[in-house]
Amino acid sequence: MYKLKTLDVWDTLLRRKCHPDFIKLTAARHLQLRFSAHLADGFGDHWAIFRERCQIEGELARAASKAGTDDEYTLHHVLEHLVQRVVTAPGVDAARLADELAAAELALEKANTFPDPQCREVIGQYPAERTLFLSDFYMPAGMLNALLQHHGLDDIAADGISSCDIRLNKRSGQLFRHVHEAFAVAPEHHVHIGDNRHSDVTIPGAIGITSVHYLPEQAHAERELRESLFADRATLFGHLERIIADGRDDALDGRHGDARAAFLLGTQVAPLWVGFCLSVAEQCVAEGLDRLFFFTREGEFFIQIFERLFPHGKIAGLPLPPHGILEVSRLATFCASLREVSTAELMRMWNLYSTQSMFALARSLGLEPAALEGLCSRHGLPIGEEVVYPWQDARVQALFADPDFQQLIEGKSTGDAQRLLAYIEQKGLAATDSRIGIVDIGWRGTIQDNLAHVLPEKTLFGHYLGLARVLNEQPVNCRKHAFGPNLNQHPEASHLLDAVAPLEMLSNSPNGSVEGYRLLPSGKIEAQRLIDEEENTVFHSYVSHFQQGVLFAAQAWADYLDNHAVSSAELRPQALAIWTALVTRTPGEMLEAYTSLSHNEVFGVGQFVEQSAVPSMGVLLRSPFIRRDRHSLIQYIRQSQWAASLKKRTDLNPVHKALLSTAVSAGKVYKYVRVRWQHHQAKRGS
Repeated sequence: MYKLKTLDVWDTLLRRKCHPDFIKLTAARHLQLRFSAHLADGFGDHWAIFRERCQIEGELARAASKAGTDDEYTLHHVLEHLVQRVVTAPGVDAARLADELAAAELALEKANTFPDPQCREVIGQYPAERTLFLSDFYMPAGMLNALLQHHGLDDIAADGISSCDIRLNKRSGQLFRHVHEAFAVAPEHHVHIGDNRHSDVTIPGAIGITSVHYLPEQAHAERELRESLFADRATLFGHLERIIADGRDDALDGRHGDARAAFLLGTQVAPLWVGFCLSVAEQCVAEGLDRLFFFTREGEFFIQIFERLFPHGKIAGLPLPPHGILEVSRLATFCASLREVSTAELMRMWNLYSTQSMFALARSLGLEPAALEGLCSRHGLPIGEEVVYPWQDARVQALFADPDFQQLIEGKSTGDAQRLLAYIEQKGLAATDSRIGIVDIGWRGTIQDNLAHVLPEKTLFGHYLGLARVLNEQPVNCRKHAFGPNLNQHPEASHLLDAVAPLEMLSNSPNGSVEGYRLLPSGKIEAQRLIDEEENTVFHSYVSHFQQGVLFAAQAWADYLDNHAVSSAELRPQALAIWTALVTRTPGEMLEAYTSLSHNEVFGVGQFVEQSAVPSMGVLLRSPFIRRDRHSLIQYIRQSQWAASLKKRTDLNPVHKALLSTAVSAGKVYKYVRVRWQHHQAKRGS
């Protein structure tokens, strides 16, 4: 029996789930997200903070060597220097913040390490009177003790020495000599077990210590594979693609035809949705949100991805806000948000739908059209007539000036607002919650605008897959961010917003659209949903399988996103390429599902719209000459600019298809020119 047995910690007692530097990189991400608004120039990226930390470690190591000790430094000392160089927040106590960051890094180590599966068996072959751990590491022994205790290994080595505590390390041999002196043990009575050939075998062996090289073949190979993923993001992402591809065969079991194709597509394009949800989590921390709501309907899918990616409610060790589903729609929130009954206020809708019947207006306000029919007749306005630019129509102006109409709409708006506010409070919004995040697919964020008018004392932060240029004046308490294109900031990738309906279909829910809210006898408020079984046919036959594919892939991504410090910015180029491919090289099964879809357009249009419906040849030919047909065509182009889908249609004759394609292409050119002109004007104005 030996008098003393010492054990290396890393890759002997404990193994990491990733390259060691990924822990430092994740710690840098923690700092970057936490102080995103207070970082020195050049440190907005976690890689820059990581590189600065490495620089500091080198400086401290060289200073220690010059002082006559080994090149050792403590984690706290490194982090204190890092805070002083990187964080510009006023009144920051660098020493105290370094303590907080060190505790956060220890938590990251706990989450991303695991006991070596064979170490107990090997260690037990070398009995000794006393066992200690010896580690060349920047965390003090107390933190290593906490780490070993967390993994139930403190019974093997209840205490030990970390090189940073005494400024001596195994690499030089000085730590071994210190141990012999401190514990009065001769080298020949000492056995040391570890994985590093130099520090754990050659050096102690030269001193006369019995050295055991612990390098189990399989565990070492797995370690080398994990550490190879630090090389670059392409290597990491390729590794994830292989993991997903290797594991999806079992998940495909029982799926055939379109269902199988949909699931496979979901696994392949998942980075678009994963990147978006990762962006949401980042913004939650950066914006200091009190609560996060996912909007129906697409949010019901997004929240599933979000919870797969962040099952413990944290990102880089930082807590994410409480989150949940908020059942809303434009239809359910617009009337409640009206500040007055006027044509000027209705421009918030008419800017989007410049041609509208009073039938569609009634439906958009959540009224039965019959409630308006008599009032419309009073002013010579057929309720079904499509009115071009209704705010300019004298009959519509007279209707809005009618006291009976005013009273009807004001009463409806007041009741809607009361029920909406009660519902939001019921969903967990507290009076103290002042910074509220919302998640929706996009495209102009008008539901967020509606809620901002209803909740003027709250600041609403919108997180979207993409944002088209806003058409309405923005409430002062609105902030909007897009993972993909945001035409309010830059015309980059504006073509992706030409075809948003396919992404809406792929992100859809089978639970129906929200029409409003009703008070139950129990006193609770319930969202009223309209579920269309014809619409759900596409969901069950195609979309549900696609979403399961995305969720399957998201689970694989979840194991790597956080501990490999992947940012949404790093995923964004791949995500935009996927988006482009989906709308330009659309798989046949996806296109077929889309064209058979019946889409809810009650708000604005007043009815469900068949996605396969296109303007007739007559409308196309008459549109240059007849105003109503021209507006009908413009409305179609605004709502559907998916040129790739037209090219693949087999149910249209060639002339009809050519005319439609020409009209859509002309509309896209007009939009691109307009977007770039508006962006240029905005830059000149700033």
